[in-house]
Amino acid sequence: MENDLNELHWLNTKKRVIFKLALLSYKSIIGQSPQYLQELFVYSHHGHSIKLIVPNYQSSYGSRSFSVVGPKLMNRLPKYIVSACDVESFKSLLKTYLFNASENNIKQLMA
Repeated sequence: MENDLNELHWLNTKKRVIFKLALLSYKSIIGQSPQYLQELFVYSHHGHSIKLIVPNYQSSYGSRSFSVVGPKLMNRLPKYIVSACDVESFKSLLKTYLFNASENNIKQLMA
């Protein structure tokens, strides 16, 4: 099954979920999503780095909400992907990164 996905250059289910979450997060950051999603992404300045604020949560349900997972994921992606100039570039860079990423890298993204 994995070989078939590789031949077609398709992402497996776990990587596809990450792709969709990251894409929706990116569109929210650049203003190409509904306002209520854009409001979930707030930047924080710590010294020379700019990161998205990850809200506090009280339950395991809160840890899986888009308002928590989206900023966490975007903070953990390589800077060259997050700083893509448009949606098509972002999608291409992200898919290539995920396609080549090891299981360990995927676990770190979603930790």
